[in-house]
Amino acid sequence: MSLRPSCWDLLDAAPARSPRCPGCGAYAPAWVRVDIDGLSVVTHDGDLICPRDHSFGYSPAPAPLAVVA
Repeated sequence: MSLRPSCWDLLDAAPARSPRCPGCGAYAPAWVRVDIDGLSVVTHDGDLICPRDHSFGYSPAPAPLAVVA
């Protein structure tokens, strides 16, 4: 990098980050990990907790649930 960095130099220094949430795959370019009471929680915008965050016990159902009528 030179004394006066070019635009390309600045772009190379920025880490590549996916705009998709790592928890659910939704488009959330502002997702971050937040530490809450010792848990590392994925949030979509720093405020909205990812609905598929494993810190709160999310696990996909192994089979469709039966509907009782």
